[in-house]
Amino acid sequence: MIKHGRYWALAAASVVVVVFGSAQSTGALWRDDAIVSGGTINSGTLDIKVGPAGAEVNDYVLAALGGTNLGPNGFSQASLSIKNAGNVPFDYRLQSTTVTGTVPLTLTASLVGAAADCPPTTAPTGATQLYTGNAAGAQAPMAPAARLLAPGAAEVWCFRVSVGIDPPKSQSSTVKFSFRADQT
Repeated sequence: MIKHGRYWALAAASVVVVVFGSAQSTGALWRDDAIVSGGTINSGTLDIKVGPAGAEVNDYVLAALGGTNLGPNGFSQASLSIKNAGNVPFDYRLQSTTVTGTVPLTLTASLVGAAADCPPTTAPTGATQLYTGNAAGAQAPMAPAARLLAPGAAEVWCFRVSVGIDPPKSQSSTVKFSFRADQT
């Protein structure tokens, strides 16, 4: 019986040594002090607005970009103003597009000088093409690139959606545009 008691005493002592040894190895504190000269912290507002030039809002339905009974190679075209309504510059881009419906659409996105440069029935004038391709999943410019927009400034985009040579009959599709803005 004395032998068993020694083993228990040795086992208990080992556990106590392990517990105290573990506690001692995990305790550490760091401290540092530094004196910093005064500075100024400024806050700002990042606010992207879309819509007709001069009347941009947070969410806008671009109703002019649509049509009924578009024949082979038919298209619809409309302008959209993108405005920096905040007080800090930002980089922005057309982040993504989503298409719902059964009509396959091609999207062309161009930058124009004014809404009048994006007429509904003819090619835009003085346009810089930013994207052309499938309307679903469009991004312009491609990430990580972006367009810089100063506070109070605006740019006008011209969007054209086109159907192919043999569009499905009595079907429709809708395109949703999502823009992203990041403070520079």
